Amino acid sequence: MNPIPNAWRSVSCAAGIVADRAGDIVPAVFTRFFQRDDAAHDLMRHSDQHMQGRMFEGVLELLLSDDHFGPGRYLEWELDNHIQAYNATPSMYQSFFTALTDTVTEALGDDWSTDFQAAWDQRIARILQQVDAHPH
Repeated sequence: MNPIPNAWRSVSCAAGIVADRAGDIVPAVFTRFFQRDDAAHDLMRHSDQHMQGRMFEGVLELLLSDDHFGPGRYLEWELDNHIQAYNATPSMYQSFFTALTDTVTEALGDDWSTDFQAAWDQRIARILQQVDAHPH
């Protein structure tokens, strides 16, 4: 995949449209996530809407900036925490991002474009690359 200059801008644009149209999509994303991944649902059975919102906020930060990638940065710390303390798996991250993309795609309807798809794919691939490279 060729890098898309400023892919985060397309992600931001799509997220803004979704927020205007659908409001808070966090419950929908987590419902889809838990439907896709029983192990994640079991792991997070005690999570509440506040915790899910905080997790979603962290995901948005990762989608919108490269500042959190690399050794000693936010994503590495989160991966250490999730994998060591909670036994999260790479497949859970994939399931989450599929649920997120499906929710955003549905909310945008006909306004979901190939440009949006490419930008979201690039940003998610950036995150999953570090997830896959992290010791499990």
